[in-house]
Amino acid sequence: MSPQITIKENYVLVEPKEGTDFWEILRGVARLFYADKIPEKNRIWLFREGPENLSGDDLHRLKDMIKENYPSDAKINRTAIVVASELQSSMAELFAQIAKDLPQTFKVFSNLADAEDWVKE
Repeated sequence: MSPQITIKENYVLVEPKEGTDFWEILRGVARLFYADKIPEKNRIWLFREGPENLSGDDLHRLKDMIKENYPSDAKINRTAIVVASELQSSMAELFAQIAKDLPQTFKVFSNLADAEDWVKE
């Protein structure tokens, strides 16, 4: 199942289901890159609490997929990752470090309001 994607005024909100896995995240990333109706705006990924099924290898594979498919003329430069648990925070921080050479910045937040402020800057 793909994450729910909602177009907001200043960003795109991506909401994976509770307890997501690598394949759901990959489907969401692919939709963001290839769906015609999704505007080029900064993104917020909002993760619900639940059992995460991701490994360190998955995070490297995800980074590689983003790097291969990132449009050279993209206007997107910020992606906020909002997490609900300590495990999610650790995984998201690890991904932000792995992805630091991508043409966008990833930052981890514990609440949506702070993430919204950051992607709107």
